[in-house]
Amino acid sequence: MRETAKVTLALLAGIGIGAVMISAGTAQTAAKQAYIVAEMHVTDPAGFTEYMRGEPATLTSYHGRVVARALPDMREGTPADGMVTIYAFASAEAANRWYSSPEYAKLLPLRQHSATSRVYFLDGVVQ
Repeated sequence: MRETAKVTLALLAGIGIGAVMISAGTAQTAAKQAYIVAEMHVTDPAGFTEYMRGEPATLTSYHGRVVARALPDMREGTPADGMVTIYAFASAEAANRWYSSPEYAKLLPLRQHSATSRVYFLDGVVQ
């Protein structure tokens, strides 16, 4: 009987430790996410359209993607002055590499000429 209790206790402890380790591993992965948020008021639609045509190719190498791009449906506060785009990356490092990349450097002046922008980086958080 004592041996069965020891085995049961060891099994339960192992399951508990495993559950904690899986949760910690999942949390670490989620914490690595990073986002770039860009608020853009388009002043030159033709130029901005050209910028948007070239943008997806610059994201691919850095495993970035556009999560959302739209005029915001404001509920509180001061509205953004135009369209909002949210980009997602696996890490802050990947987001910085994309923004500083030679590929994006070719497009950046086009966006800056065709829109006034506010761009900021956010680290993802574990929910």
